[in-house]
Amino acid sequence: MKRILIAATLFAAAASPAAAYTGFLLPQDFWPTGATASVQASYATQFFTPSVALGGDFQVVDPNGQAGVLSGVEVGSNATSLVVETPDAGTYLLTTGEQLGRVTTLVSTPDGQWRPLGQGETAPAGAQTNTLQTVTVSSVYLTRGAPNRTAVDHSVGRLALHPITDPNQILQSSGFQVELLFDGQAFPSMPIVVYSANDPDTKLDRYVVTGTDGHATVTFTQPGSYVLAARYRANAPAGSAANVQSYTTTLTIDVMAAPHALSQVEPPARPQSHRPPPQQHRAGRPDR
Repeated sequence: MKRILIAATLFAAAASPAAAYTGFLLPQDFWPTGATASVQASYATQFFTPSVALGGDFQVVDPNGQAGVLSGVEVGSNATSLVVETPDAGTYLLTTGEQLGRVTTLVSTPDGQWRPLGQGETAPAGAQTNTLQTVTVSSVYLTRGAPNRTAVDHSVGRLALHPITDPNQILQSSGFQVELLFDGQAFPSMPIVVYSANDPDTKLDRYVVTGTDGHATVTFTQPGSYVLAARYRANAPAGSAANVQSYTTTLTIDVMAAPHALSQVEPPARPQSHRPPPQQHRAGRPDR
């Protein structure tokens, strides 16, 4: 019975009008060795095949918890190419932040469900209506050299996936422990869907459920890149454009067969200070 209820929750959350695509961020390398890292941002119906370029107000959090630098943004037809500056050792967070979608009017159906009201359509007499807005967050972590926790513990959005395991040291043999938060509080009994490469985003049969503490442990059958997705509908905060918001939060992770060999990172080159040449002292008598 519990699995049936969870499946119903997944279907309801994924049935929003904008659920035809799921956003993700995919780095060229989760462990960049140089001072920059390339990341692809896209919406997809199948992972990791880009369908629609993912835009928005991208944010970088550096290993010190400060705003990092996004030095390149190139929007293509089906993906956005990003360049993240990674000058220092540590873990960086790249995220879209909360992206607000358009507001959709929903109308109740005789069987107690809801459907989007078509453009120019008038709701049937006596039918209830409501408004819905999508809120999406896509994130990924990059580590250069030795990892640290500062950016990892930086929460983004109402519905947040917070890694307990280091997000760039996930081993297939150990799994990945993650915490789900809503409004900063542990979110128990909620499904987190696990997608692997080539999975359609409509594939909802592989998931883990958070415990009473909001924690869940994801296990993996093989190394590779995965997307974790949490979805939930809730009443929107006061002042929002819609009455109800449909949240989708994704985190792209890399699962390894063995721990990554940590590399030493040279500090970024500092510009040399230019001092005036020293005075030349004359031999045999003091300078004036």
